[in-house]
Amino acid sequence: MTNFGRVRALLFDLDGTLVDAETQTDEAVEAIVARHGIEGFTLPATETHGRTWTHVADVIRARTGIGEPADLLAAELLAYWNAATIEAKPLPGAAAALRAAAARKLKLGVVSSSPRAVIDRFLAKLGAEDLVEHRARIGGDDVRNGKPDPEGFLMAVRALEVDPGEALVFEDSRAGLLAARAAGMRSMFVTCCADDIAGNAALATASFTHYGTLPPSFWDQLVSGTLELDGVSFT
Repeated sequence: MTNFGRVRALLFDLDGTLVDAETQTDEAVEAIVARHGIEGFTLPATETHGRTWTHVADVIRARTGIGEPADLLAAELLAYWNAATIEAKPLPGAAAALRAAAARKLKLGVVSSSPRAVIDRFLAKLGAEDLVEHRARIGGDDVRNGKPDPEGFLMAVRALEVDPGEALVFEDSRAGLLAARAAGMRSMFVTCCADDIAGNAALATASFTHYGTLPPSFWDQLVSGTLELDGVSFT
């Protein structure tokens, strides 16, 4: 049984949690597989959202018979996705949420299945590069095992010097929510870019549509330990 303490650290996923960049993932899969001669190929969100590009490449190879090595296929997917997400927009209120949390001395981390360079790029886009220490930016290229394995989240709390029970995870994917659970952490499921909302909400401590739907008192109550999260939906 996890011993939850007062929240001292917030760990954010990136794609679909801080930045609306999940649809471009599906676009990249279809486009790159088409380059290899297979039109109209798609994957379920459980195999793409919250997953590393290496995982996606492995699944594509297994389902299509494409013979290109997984590392090269993953590089193709990432290059396409990087170009497609140049104009990706932050989720409503995401930048303000990061600033509000930092102002209240909460420690911040970003744990993404995307590479560390992508985290850096989007934090700059959010104007938040000074809010998240480099050691607390954990990319898919920093871990041996991607989500739903808890490795990335556990690396982040070690970097921030807090216990897992003192961290609150913000996630939009099933893989990410399962990773948070496995790490012994509470989680907030952001639904505005997510799929299978009912199923994924059941994996989370609480849910919310986007940061603009959180009440004005959210951050102060979180810090004071007076905020009830279990089963709450902020819409």
